[in-house]
Amino acid sequence: MNSITGMVRREIAILILLVVTVGAINEDVVLKADHPQEIIGGWWTKAMVRITNTEGAMLKFHCKSKDDDLGVRVLGHRQSFQFEFNPNIFFKTLFYCSFEWQNGGGVHWFDIYVQTRDWLHCKICEWEVKQSGPCRRTPADGSYKCYNWGK
Repeated sequence: MNSITGMVRREIAILILLVVTVGAINEDVVLKADHPQEIIGGWWTKAMVRITNTEGAMLKFHCKSKDDDLGVRVLGHRQSFQFEFNPNIFFKTLFYCSFEWQNGGGVHWFDIYVQTRDWLHCKICEWEVKQSGPCRRTPADGSYKCYNWGK
């Protein structure tokens, strides 16, 4: 009888641990901090990508992931678009975008969010998109790291 009681207690403890873990993974947390790279309210938070057109010409872009299509958008000079999502617990989240300016220059591609590249560096990933390439703001010091267009 004693071993059965011990097994039941162990199974209940495992069930409680499982429920708490799933609840933490699914918790919706919106970052509203002075330092957006901090993790707030749990061990896993939403991420945000903000894209700003820093060129004078209108920018048409289309972002998507394996699961989500954000549609075709158009930004004027200094206008921004942002979206939030829950990063994958297995570090496989990827959002990619095509960019095309009204004044020509062709279509450019870029992986705007790569979880293994961006997750530790920004919870709000701010991108200034230029015809020369996208530049991500570094939250710690406000500097920008620029990248080449993808192929």
